[in-house]
Amino acid sequence: MERKNKLLAIAFIYPPMARAGVHRSVRFVRYLKELGWDITILTAAEKYYPPQTPVDHGLNSKIPAGVNLARTAVFQGMYKLFNLKVRRAKNKIGGVKDKRDAPQTTPIPHAELTSVAGKIKSPKSNAGKSKKQHVKDFIFDLFTLPDKEVFWLPYAVARGWRLHRQNKYDIIYSTAPPFTGHLIALFLKKSSGKPWIADFRDPWARAPMKKKELAGTFRGRAVHFFERKFIENADKVILNTDWARREFRQFYKGKLGEKFVVINNGFDPEDFENLQSANSPAPAKFRITHTGALYRMRDPGNFFRAVDAVIDAGIIAKNEIEVNFIGIIAREIYKSFSNLSHLEDVVKVYPPVSHDEALRFQSQADVLLALQPGTNLSIPGKIFEYIALKKYILAVTIPGATADLVCNYHLGSVVDPNDFEAMKRELIQLVEKWRHDKLQLNLNGAYEKFNGRNLTLELHHLLTELSGGR
Repeated sequence: MERKNKLLAIAFIYPPMARAGVHRSVRFVRYLKELGWDITILTAAEKYYPPQTPVDHGLNSKIPAGVNLARTAVFQGMYKLFNLKVRRAKNKIGGVKDKRDAPQTTPIPHAELTSVAGKIKSPKSNAGKSKKQHVKDFIFDLFTLPDKEVFWLPYAVARGWRLHRQNKYDIIYSTAPPFTGHLIALFLKKSSGKPWIADFRDPWARAPMKKKELAGTFRGRAVHFFERKFIENADKVILNTDWARREFRQFYKGKLGEKFVVINNGFDPEDFENLQSANSPAPAKFRITHTGALYRMRDPGNFFRAVDAVIDAGIIAKNEIEVNFIGIIAREIYKSFSNLSHLEDVVKVYPPVSHDEALRFQSQADVLLALQPGTNLSIPGKIFEYIALKKYILAVTIPGATADLVCNYHLGSVVDPNDFEAMKRELIQLVEKWRHDKLQLNLNGAYEKFNGRNLTLELHHLLTELSGGR
């Protein structure tokens, strides 16, 4: 009997955890298993998840039979020391521990949105912090490097080494964030001598959304140090957009720049096989839907203004349009929802739902909204689900990876997030297209390009090449 190639995959975010990035790992494992890999997933046990972690037990059904799940403990003492439960609870609202418990079709009352927004205080600047607070921040940064999930490190390294002695893996793969996963892989590579592939799902040390936050700080310098160590020691580094690879190659020149390869994000075709036939007839409304988290710079304020202007201009009546937001919303973003009493019957906000329910929301939309204003290097993972559904995409984004994807594959339209007049004009055009049933797409190869089976085949070839397998 021919020996299977053995892979140790390190993924803190793995079902039933439902944080961003989980679907990439699920797809890779599912289709690598079909390609003959013997896979062990090193991850955290559910009872040790950080406070307020979203959970979707429906994702467990996507784990193939025969995959070995090695779930470990995570040291909990530091959460209590730094009062992380309070920090996280204050940071976001609308989350639920288990997405199966979330209301599936009931929007959050507008009064609740307004009430929460009214209690939000402006964050204190660094200049206004006391010396005591600066010391606390420094200690917090010191003990949470490379990130807050570092308390998983000792358990994962110990378990990973025991697993390797038992199974003799051919290659190690780690996915981040959290970047503690790469640190675990680095330790295991050093101790085992096996090749290692590091998958960067997001930029890190020079991430556009975090430049101001990290600039000139101890954490910023530490993050640069860790990132360089990971890239120096990994045999290959995967990035998920061409824009990200160009940025990394410009920063890490010479031989290090040769390590970077691109494997795009995509969609899992099996998620959509039964969804298409189950679609119910769309109501007589122009429906725009956004699924996923809103945080940092993903603020729909200008979009709401444009919707309001289009209605005021008589282009479309309130009873003809519906705008849905499904998912976690950071507290500061609720300010944009607090002045929408005149759009209360138009804009509906739903708490987080299961992945299957999110896909149903998407499938019932006429236009799917993507907000990506703060970075030119990344593409929101939901866009690839939008592609699988063959839905028109309205991308509110700056020039970069997301804009290129939508334009190059003719997936919809792109609007600058700060250009209110352009957004208003685009909404008027979309209303007209909807009225004349002209929102259909010709995907021009996008479906095959971003099909998860095909993308996993790229990873399979890379793993096989580095491990010396067949």
